[in-house]
Amino acid sequence: MTRREARALAEARAREEAANPQTATSETGTDPIFPPVTPEPVETSTPEEPQSPVAPAPLQRPEVAPINHRRSAQRSRVRRKKTQRRRGVIIITIVLIVILVGAVFAGLLIKRSLDAKGRDYEGQGTGKIEVTVPEGATGSDISQILAKADVVASSQAFFNACLDQEAACRNIQPGTYTLAKRMSAASALALLVDEANRIDSQITLGPGLTKWQVKDQLVAKGGFTPEEVDAAFAAAPGLPAVAGGNVEGWLAPGSYLVMPGQTASEVVGKMVANNVARLKESGLPESEWQNFLIKASIVQREGSDLQKQDYAKIARVVENRLDTTKETVGYMNMDSTVLYGLGESSKDRKLPTSAEVADANNPYNTYKHKGLPPSPIGVVGADAFKGTLKPAAGDWLYFTTVDLNTGETRFSATMAEQQANVELLKKFCENNPDVCTG
Repeated sequence: MTRREARALAEARAREEAANPQTATSETGTDPIFPPVTPEPVETSTPEEPQSPVAPAPLQRPEVAPINHRRSAQRSRVRRKKTQRRRGVIIITIVLIVILVGAVFAGLLIKRSLDAKGRDYEGQGTGKIEVTVPEGATGSDISQILAKADVVASSQAFFNACLDQEAACRNIQPGTYTLAKRMSAASALALLVDEANRIDSQITLGPGLTKWQVKDQLVAKGGFTPEEVDAAFAAAPGLPAVAGGNVEGWLAPGSYLVMPGQTASEVVGKMVANNVARLKESGLPESEWQNFLIKASIVQREGSDLQKQDYAKIARVVENRLDTTKETVGYMNMDSTVLYGLGESSKDRKLPTSAEVADANNPYNTYKHKGLPPSPIGVVGADAFKGTLKPAAGDWLYFTTVDLNTGETRFSATMAEQQANVELLKKFCENNPDVCTG
């Protein structure tokens, strides 16, 4: 057997053992004829194709990009640092806010504590400021007005000043005053009681005043000319048509502030508006307003604030005398109307003369003319207004004021009683001629 044949046989057996490894061991491992042969490598250009086992494929490992991994880690560190910085800024901001709120709250507590004790400025203050004290303002009201305007440091400071000087505080009048900013409470009080610091004028309409007396106040205190007042009375903004163009009796009582630059018409319009307002509140229909004011103005002039309980009784006498079935047959017989008819010259008088009572040329002479006079005869006060709205119950036809100083008035239902009361009045006038004749 040649060497090539032996090698071919060995290769055949190797293939057979690979196919059946169990029989290969027994057959080849103890075969003395064919011992194992280690073939020598033979170089040839065209070798026979050997059958060799296929090596398993190597395990695939994931590709790793070391550079990208480092960048991702770096970005994570940057994000963590930014988050930490934001948290730090938020914490610091919260702490600052808490400190600020605490400081503000502490400041408010301190201010409140100082206000409660009367925190006050010192000295006469600086600059100028106009402050208006409204009608009916109390010391507490004025304190708050001044504190709000920063005239005084606190309302309590001015209130304390009022407690120290009660008389001065009570003398503060409604009006507009020139004060300073940031002045002591005592200095502010001193200016408020000094009329020289007022930049307005106050006009007071008392009950019973005629339009001529109101005109005097508008000229003397309001600073208007007589012509301006006459024009204001003629125009009278808001005057109802039932007044017939006459403001008499349509000017409501009270105090009126004449502000710088204000016109006479504006002031008169305010007086009329106040009167219209209370007439509306009374519930009387507008058609009855004029007659009501005529009666109420007579009640006002015939009565006295010294005897306010008499207003309702006088109103009943007026109603009874207008009844033509009564003894007076529609004649009112009122001295007050006679005096009004005499004009402005008699505005301060209280009784007419016998000749004036006998003068039928006077349209307001209710001794000679039946019924109501042509118009009201003066300002109607609150008590006379109420008394005329609800006259007292009674059959009185006459009344006489027997003491013009005290306002004492006697009421009677018969002429005989009236004559006796008239004698009492005559005796009073004999003893007080200046009072009766004016």
